[in-house]
Amino acid sequence: MNQPGAVAAPAANNLESLLAVLDRSRPLLVQAHDNPDHDAVGAAFALAVLLARRGFRPALGYGGTIQSISLTAMIDRLGIDIFPIDDLTSGNARWQTIAVDGSPAVGTMRECAGELVAVVDHHPAKVALAYPFADVRIDVGSCCAIVWTYWRDSGETPDRMTATALLAGIQLDTDFLSRRVSPTDLEAHYRLFPLGDSELTREVVRTSLSVEQLGEIARAIGSARVAGDVLLAEVKGDYSSELLSVLADFLLRLREITFVVVVEVRGRECHLSARTRDREVDAGRAVKAALDGIGSGGGHPHMAGGTIPASRYPGARRFLRRIADAVAASRRTYEPNN
Repeated sequence: MNQPGAVAAPAANNLESLLAVLDRSRPLLVQAHDNPDHDAVGAAFALAVLLARRGFRPALGYGGTIQSISLTAMIDRLGIDIFPIDDLTSGNARWQTIAVDGSPAVGTMRECAGELVAVVDHHPAKVALAYPFADVRIDVGSCCAIVWTYWRDSGETPDRMTATALLAGIQLDTDFLSRRVSPTDLEAHYRLFPLGDSELTREVVRTSLSVEQLGEIARAIGSARVAGDVLLAEVKGDYSSELLSVLADFLLRLREITFVVVVEVRGRECHLSARTRDREVDAGRAVKAALDGIGSGGGHPHMAGGTIPASRYPGARRFLRRIADAVAASRRTYEPNN
């Protein structure tokens, strides 16, 4: 990846500011964050559709793998052409890349295919974003809602499939408008609802689990480890990301627990999902700190994720201590006005 230039603060019309940094003579890639979810894919897809209306021919890509059964269904049902970045870097294309719902600065992208010229995101960055264009709104609950504002400002109306993809991302990241909802999310959902397919949205956002997973769910709950108000559960099977998130949400209901991490410990990489209901703890920063030196990850103040190479996973007892220490450090540095 080429070294990025200086940040150009987005103007009132973010779409026009974005267009100003793009080169029509170069191939364009819209890249979702690694191991993408519905919000990342929906936002990347909707932005690519809008840019296509402005004369570009953008490709869609992602790093890592698509681990979600319901996201796979969404991609299939909506006919979204999105490819692993390894498939897109095998040729000679000199991509100019727009990172959507993440960036290397946040820790949710290990690499970008080509030169990163723009970031559209709602995750807090750990370092200054030095790209020609950066639109990061950490107060907005979903990246799809941010991309919707580009449609609104353009005067364009999204087609039914694009509106459905945006709705799916908003509903997933805000837990059906019940978590970390901003006025932008509410307005976007209100405007998009009559344009999209609400039944299809509900279908593709609905978590997909299997009866075969019940035994592993029981084992994970039964063997969970606790340190103070922090809980760690291991899933020792090769399962979709839905199982991790469902377990994390469920275990956070325990009244003595305020921070939960669920880790999948089978395969070449260990994937994890984290949740907190402690306002003094930033889950994204805590996970990033806990993974320092052994993996990578981050996310929002209330939810986060990450990966650890299997060879570096320290085991449940030691990893729980790393998490507990990171949570304690987050509390010590808590500032109410952040």
